[in-house]
Amino acid sequence: MASTWRLRVRLGGWFGQTARRRAHQELAVVEARITAFGVALDEHDFSPGEPGATDAMRADLERALDAYEEAKRAFVGDRDLEEALDVLRALDDGWHALACLDARRAGLPLPRRLPLCFFDARHGRAVREVPWAPADGASRNVAVCAECGVRHGGGGGRASLPRRTTSGAVQRRPGSLPAAATSGAGGRTYGKGPGTGRVRLPVVGRPAVLVVRTDTAEQVTVVLLLRGDQREGYSLGDGFEPVYARVPLRRSGNREVARFQVDFRGGASADWEAWAEPLDAVPEFTERIQGCGGDLVRYAGPGRPAVLRHRGRGDVRLLALDDDLAEWAEVVRGKGDADLPLRLPGLGFYQVQCRGSWVIETDGGTE
Repeated sequence: MASTWRLRVRLGGWFGQTARRRAHQELAVVEARITAFGVALDEHDFSPGEPGATDAMRADLERALDAYEEAKRAFVGDRDLEEALDVLRALDDGWHALACLDARRAGLPLPRRLPLCFFDARHGRAVREVPWAPADGASRNVAVCAECGVRHGGGGGRASLPRRTTSGAVQRRPGSLPAAATSGAGGRTYGKGPGTGRVRLPVVGRPAVLVVRTDTAEQVTVVLLLRGDQREGYSLGDGFEPVYARVPLRRSGNREVARFQVDFRGGASADWEAWAEPLDAVPEFTERIQGCGGDLVRYAGPGRPAVLRHRGRGDVRLLALDDDLAEWAEVVRGKGDADLPLRLPGLGFYQVQCRGSWVIETDGGTE
C-alpha cells in the first residue's frame, strides 16, 4: 500500500512537471510572437508625415502601435494561457491594422477581417468559413485556419484538430512537402503557419545556420528563442518569391539544439520547413551575390570597395559577423530604393537585413 502511494506521488509530480513544461513552451511561443510583431513595426517604413499620408493611414498605424502595447501589457505578471489568448487577440488586431495600412498605401481594397481560428486561437487567424455542428447540435458556419479547414473537409460533423508536437510545429507524414537539396545533421522541422520548432545543431558548441524554406512567396519573421528571456528576430523573404534563407545560430556554450518561432506577415498560413547546417552551407561570393529579404553570405575576397543595391521598402543593413556569427560591425545602412557604396573589410560572414531584393557587387579592385 505504501509503495502504491509513493508511486502515485511520483506520477503526480511527473505529470505536473510535464504540464508546467508544456505551459512554459506555449508561453515562450506567445512571447516570440510579440517579438515578431515588434520587428515588423520597427521595420515598417510608413511615416505619418510622408506625402500622401491620410488620417485613415495614421489611424491604422496608431491601432497597430496600441495593439503592440496591449499585447505587452497582457503578458506581464502572473502569466497563464488565458492571458496568452488575450495577447494573441491583440496581436491579430495589430497585424490587421498593418495590412489595412499597406492596402491603403497601395490603393487596394481593405483586407477582409476574420477572427482567430474557432477551434484553437493559437492556430492564428482564420482564412475561411466552413460548416460545423457540435454533437446533437445544429450546423453553423465557423471561421477556421487553413489546416483546420482542410481537416474538416468541408462537410458536417465535428472537425478534428491538427496533430501538433509539444513545440507547436505540425507533424507531417514523410513526403508531404518536397525535400530540399540537402539535409542537416539534426533532421528537419515542418510546420504550417505560425509555430515553433527545434533543430539539432550539426556540431555541439559550434556556430551554425538555421535554414528556413517556404514553397510560396511570403514574408517571414524568425525569432530565435535563446537562454533566459533573450529573443532575436530576423526578417526573411520579400513577399514576391518563396523563402530560402539562413539565420545565424551563433556559438552559445555547449548547446545541442536551437529553438525558434516562425511568424508570417499578414496572418498567412503557409507551409514551411527548417533545418540546421554547418557554416559551409552559407553561399559564397567574390564579385557578386543577390537575394530577397534577410540572409547570410560569405565573402571570400580581400578588402575592397563594393556597392549594396536595395530595391524595396524599409531599412536595409549589412553587418559583418565574427567567427562565432555574432555581430562585429555595421558596414552600411540605408532605406528604401538605394545604391549604397561601402567597403568590405575582408573575407568572412556578412548578414543582410532587409525586406526587399538586393545585390552586393564588388568593383574588382583591391584597396
